[in-house]
Amino acid sequence: MRQIPFDAHRPRLSRRGWFRAAGAAALGSAGLVLNASPAQAAVPDSPRFKLDGAGGNPIWKKSLHANWVMQSFAYDNVHQHLYFAQVNSQNSDSANVGDLWITKTDTAGNQLGSMALHNFGHGVSIAVEPHNGSVYLWTEWMSSSSGFGTKIGRFAFTDGAVLEKTSSAIQDRTPSIGDTMINPQPSIDPSTERLLVRYKTGTDLPRIVAFNLADARAGRLASENRLAERALPSRGAWGADNPFQGFTAYGRYVYLLEGRAGGPSYITVVDLNGSGQSTVVDKWTTAAGQSLPGREPQGMAVWMHSTGPRLAFGFHSNTGGVRQASVFYKDQLA
Repeated sequence: MRQIPFDAHRPRLSRRGWFRAAGAAALGSAGLVLNASPAQAAVPDSPRFKLDGAGGNPIWKKSLHANWVMQSFAYDNVHQHLYFAQVNSQNSDSANVGDLWITKTDTAGNQLGSMALHNFGHGVSIAVEPHNGSVYLWTEWMSSSSGFGTKIGRFAFTDGAVLEKTSSAIQDRTPSIGDTMINPQPSIDPSTERLLVRYKTGTDLPRIVAFNLADARAGRLASENRLAERALPSRGAWGADNPFQGFTAYGRYVYLLEGRAGGPSYITVVDLNGSGQSTVVDKWTTAAGQSLPGREPQGMAVWMHSTGPRLAFGFHSNTGGVRQASVFYKDQLA
């Protein structure tokens, strides 16, 4: 696919220009709630990542397909690839609200392909599912005027494609559990084959629900299919200053990333078996990537490496208008 130069200071492209730039053909409230239908059992125990433990930095200041802001990423743990979601933070064209680029890379951040998503959302979280010889992406979808998705869509990654939000290639995989579901965001735990969805039922009322990936893949996302559901911490004024930036899960534990551009970055650990808005580790400050200009936390994922699982978390940076992505990880378990 032809690489298209993007300039952060250029005027926004029209809808036609955006498609031309793509250079591709289009694709023809608190507490733990356990479902009573499966067993009333807790999520099985698992190790927890040590946030103060050793780790690494496999990707440092890598440019992605477009000069847009990296929002999230996830691993294809079968083929050892990453998929990054990027959003245009300077979008002033209402026709392009929720436009995303997906950049496929190797685990060192070298570009291998890209795909454009039109009117999908903000890209807060992305999930990757290799299945039956294809790679499927799970993203927020059907953006509202705010730029955030109102549903979750599943679709095959196709290098060089532009996908409209109305395409029949997209499967609606939005949970229907009776809750108001504001800004649903997906993540896949590759260690347990679970789909997790973070959503809000109101202002500063985040929750999380978990399903078996096989059920989710088949569209079985009703109340009777959920494995667990619970509240996540409300953050009040602190949360307004330190926005939510991504999440992932490994076994029993959920990891939340928060922080603002140019400020401290925080990781919070939540036990799926916990209750209320409890946390296991609350607002642990990470100094990873502190030298990055315009450093902003963006995205989390579990990387199933040959040496063992890794908790990966990312940062966007801006060097003289050039937007780049960096990824760090922790690999010690408690």
